[in-house]
Amino acid sequence: MKTAFRKTLSRILIFSVLFSSFPVISFGEDASLKITAAADTHFQCAADLGDFSDQYTEYMLDPDLYGYASTQGQMPYESEAILSQMLGEFAASDSEYLLIAGDLTCGKRASHLAFAEYLRQTEASSGKQIFVIIGNHDCDAESSENGISMEEFREIYAQFGYDEAVSRHEGSASYAADLSETYRLLAVDTCIYGEDEGRISTDVFRWIKSQVRQAEADGKTLIAMMHHSLLPHYELQPMISLWQFYAGWFADHGIRTVFTGHIHANDISSAVSDCGNTVYDIQTGALIASPNTYREITLSEDSVKIESRFITRIDPSLLPSQLTDAQRALLSEDFPAYAKAYFENGVCKWMNRNLGSVNRLARWFRLKEGTAAYRAAEKLMKTVGAAVGQDIYDNGGRSIEAALAPYGIPVPQSGYRKPYQVAAKIMYGFFAGDEDAEANAADTRLLLACLEGAVLTALKEGFNESSLRALAASFGDGSPAAKLAAMPLSELKREIAEKTALALLETVTGGFIDDYSAPADLNVTLPADETAPAAPLHAIIRIFRLLAEFWKRLLGVLPTQ
Repeated sequence: MKTAFRKTLSRILIFSVLFSSFPVISFGEDASLKITAAADTHFQCAADLGDFSDQYTEYMLDPDLYGYASTQGQMPYESEAILSQMLGEFAASDSEYLLIAGDLTCGKRASHLAFAEYLRQTEASSGKQIFVIIGNHDCDAESSENGISMEEFREIYAQFGYDEAVSRHEGSASYAADLSETYRLLAVDTCIYGEDEGRISTDVFRWIKSQVRQAEADGKTLIAMMHHSLLPHYELQPMISLWQFYAGWFADHGIRTVFTGHIHANDISSAVSDCGNTVYDIQTGALIASPNTYREITLSEDSVKIESRFITRIDPSLLPSQLTDAQRALLSEDFPAYAKAYFENGVCKWMNRNLGSVNRLARWFRLKEGTAAYRAAEKLMKTVGAAVGQDIYDNGGRSIEAALAPYGIPVPQSGYRKPYQVAAKIMYGFFAGDEDAEANAADTRLLLACLEGAVLTALKEGFNESSLRALAASFGDGSPAAKLAAMPLSELKREIAEKTALALLETVTGGFIDDYSAPADLNVTLPADETAPAAPLHAIIRIFRLLAEFWKRLLGVLPTQ
């Protein structure tokens, strides 16, 4: 009896020792991985920064401070300070890796070398690993005195993915590298060198398929990083060719989390394949554009937890000499407020540059260059470019409200003063993420009224009656000449203004008012079991979008009753 007891006790002790030596990963706890993700850092070193550009500053409320704003809201003069702050926060965090999804710099050699040195210093001081992938602004088709080629990109950033790679695609900048015992990163080069558009080439896709087979054999879970979007994030977004096929294929072959950039927005889209598997495109906004975001992500067997972080302060000693004392002071006191105002004024410059151009209007109404219709539209847009800069509300002089008053068109009340502020709010909502749909709709209605008022002002100041009737006929709206000739002048102006304002609204918003996201954009936990609601990837969705665009344009040229 005692012998049996001792044997039983010994077995229990041996089992206890063995069980206690099992790694925690047996319970799924250590299978999690925490990473930081950033995109579109667009770094420019001091040697590549030129003097300020004060073009297109008309109608700005504070050009002395923000006259140097870029038309895309990027902050190149502050990029070194912003990058340094993000890298410092990454080093101090509990993230194990940093992923940067392309457009690392402005594309110039000196900036690439300086950027890579920043990454080297961060790795050395933190003991952490950084992985990068190429973006469309990073290199050209061939090397030049100031720019680099794809091959040089791989050399400069060898330490940040290429040296650690378990596989490299020799014809592109794609590679695969292990992040942990569980996860493997698939960094996919989607660039067409020298162009903004992206694609997954046939040869790269062949390599991706081989990596999927290898990951399965190695027992690895794949996550992907690429610069261009895998899924659409807004209605009129340009997409890589055959994105529906690639998204469905990724979802069905275990690549269900993809980190992207390029669009400069904090936006998460998802879609479900025909086999019922969900893929997530987790897009991170441009680090050097407000709200200056990066992500912290926790990957586990059950979920992908995303937390958005924002740059709230910078080291003013890293700001270049071009900035004034007033700008430095405001950047130091309240960086987020300064960056947001910078973005708003960048939109002003964008509108000043683009609304005076006939290009988009000509495409909308199918006007051919050199025709009378094209020349009439060109004249209209030159006057609209100036009229859109007036105040929104009547102050006793020239204003949007005064232009609309004779037609009985009310202007919704708001706290905005200039039309560009309304456009900036709409764009900022999309870029920042987690849009307020109700506020966005109200701002869109106000912006449409502003654009219509601007067109009416332009028609009043730049066209006599005969030219107005010729302009209406040139838009090809189907109205017989007799009807146009008999139409009262005020009604004719309203008809032209309505159609032109709708075309300009597309120009200004660029489809940003249509968010394709299924989950939230900033802080969200995505289920790893692929059960989240998502948009189907059937080809019918693409057909529906094309038909919707067709009907929108058709309605834009039909005569009003």
